[in-house]
Amino acid sequence: MLSFRRLLPRVAVLLLVAARVAFADVTFRTASGRPCDAGGFVVVVAADFPVKNGEHMSAEEGKGRGSAPRITWTNAETLDVVWPPYVDIMGFDGLPSGYMGYLKNFSVFYKLRILNKEVPVTYDVSYVVCNESCIPRQESGVLVLNEALSDSEAENINWNHPEPMSESSSLLWMLIFGLLGGLALNCMPCVFPVIMMKIFTLIKISDKSKQSARIHGLSSLLGTVSVFVSFGAILGALRPTDSGLGWGFHMQNPLVVYALLLIFLACSLHFWGIMKINLRGLPRMKTRIQNGYIASFLSGMFGGLASSACVGPFAGVAIASALFSGNAVRALSIFLAIGIGAGLPFLGVAIFPQIVNRMPKPGKWLSTFEEFMGFAMLLSCAWPIWILLSQISQIRFVLVVMCCIGVAMFAWILRKFGRSKRLAYVALVGICASALTGGYYVASTPHRKHAEICWIDYSDKILDDAKVWRSSIFLDFTASWCLNCQFNETVFEDEEIALEFQKRNIKAVKCDWTNKDERITKLMKEYGAIAVPLYIYYPGDGKDFITLPSALTKQSLLDAFAKGDAR
Repeated sequence: MLSFRRLLPRVAVLLLVAARVAFADVTFRTASGRPCDAGGFVVVVAADFPVKNGEHMSAEEGKGRGSAPRITWTNAETLDVVWPPYVDIMGFDGLPSGYMGYLKNFSVFYKLRILNKEVPVTYDVSYVVCNESCIPRQESGVLVLNEALSDSEAENINWNHPEPMSESSSLLWMLIFGLLGGLALNCMPCVFPVIMMKIFTLIKISDKSKQSARIHGLSSLLGTVSVFVSFGAILGALRPTDSGLGWGFHMQNPLVVYALLLIFLACSLHFWGIMKINLRGLPRMKTRIQNGYIASFLSGMFGGLASSACVGPFAGVAIASALFSGNAVRALSIFLAIGIGAGLPFLGVAIFPQIVNRMPKPGKWLSTFEEFMGFAMLLSCAWPIWILLSQISQIRFVLVVMCCIGVAMFAWILRKFGRSKRLAYVALVGICASALTGGYYVASTPHRKHAEICWIDYSDKILDDAKVWRSSIFLDFTASWCLNCQFNETVFEDEEIALEFQKRNIKAVKCDWTNKDERITKLMKEYGAIAVPLYIYYPGDGKDFITLPSALTKQSLLDAFAKGDAR
């Protein structure tokens, strides 16, 4: 007979657990069990998870595997676990979301070895139930050996899991995926300029010897491969310090996007003959690389750089395998395969140089084709321009575009008046200054801040409500065509200003006058203004408004806040 001292803790555990089990959703069924040769008692347990209509729970695979059910046992050792088949969880758009799980009731089978049959086995189960929102749940209890799981059902459980794919076999498949994915990149929209350049290069070398064509092909292939292997090495080195990094991470840096824009622009100017410099006054400025092997290598690098932001079919699986493998050699091998796939057209030229003999021979028509290529490359500038639009402010974007125009203008001066040594040096300085100034405006863009002003569009109701509730409100009368307005917008990017808006609970209202709006025109007249920019600040508590200067500065904004406090 157990003593009262030994019995009391067990009774307390049973009472606490019973209180929670009364509301438990997860139920357990056990088979009859058998003694274990290694000691203890082996029993098969079925954990039954209910899933209501419209809900789902995650499986051990897919994006949501971290929220899959987890069970920890006391006085029991888990020998094996069998999960039921799962399905793809569809997103709100009806497309696969990458999450795997269960949409109806399911059971997970555990083979447990109970260490001491005289001591209760307790469990602690945690899981997440998702519908419109995801709710974590946790339950505890005592495992009751109820023998509700029939022995025949327990015997029919397939405990023989399929053997995982061997490392060498897995690597082989990833190399194949990488090769196919790299080849598919040649057909992606983001590499349109690269395709055009490859065609142009093939035409340019169509009258070369087989040996020369082979070297051109290998040079271009080497340039493409070097980009993918370099990006793979950089990403592999940085991921341990920043798990948020992924493929295409470099395109998140506005400076990289700006550099790509300059490269596209330079290629366009090159095809129009503006960048083909041949100066007598400047030593070593005459170059032969435009038709040489180095040009093919640079062309391959350019192609790799342009396509490195894309992830087409097969490439996504290969890249994910490389980044999560934790094996540097395996990862670099996969990136090497992707690079070879991306440069496969030129690899074909290197292996079968007679291919170029079937291309049209260079002639007078090639000059016209070059000019067309200039327009194609200029059209490709729309891609980095579109990216920059979402990375930097409007005024910085305008200044960057002006700097690019400056680069083109000084390049034209260099080409047109290059025979004059003085003008040539002025043009070179102008090209460098324009490019560096644009880079400065891009680099000075504030990074994502901890505090940020949340602007709302103007409506009569917003202003009326602010006056009724005597709350603080800031009105920014602006327009996209107003350059002064755009310059002033940089003041609101300052984190200290954003913190002041948050601390004072100021409602920031954007009164956009870009298009004709009678409401905003009428409101401006009420403040005695007929033009933008105009800045109006209501300190709150029924205090009268403060008009800020049109040449807005950080200090004038802080002074207005202080003036409002003093009233």
